[in-house]
Amino acid sequence: MSGKTQNAALKQWVAEWADILEPDDVYWCDGSEQEYNDLCDDLVQAGTFTKLNDAKRPNSYWAH
Repeated sequence: MSGKTQNAALKQWVAEWADILEPDDVYWCDGSEQEYNDLCDDLVQAGTFTKLNDAKRPNSYWAH
């Protein structure tokens, strides 16, 4: 688990909790537009989000 941060204390804290919780993976969010788009696309594919009309509601989704 390398992480995208240089904060050693944060990396250690995440590693300690990962050892306890044993997740399959740890994902470090970077807050980028690409990450946002990928997450929204994944939620649309899963049926959690429905993309609204871009002409009326750009970058908007209905969550259900």
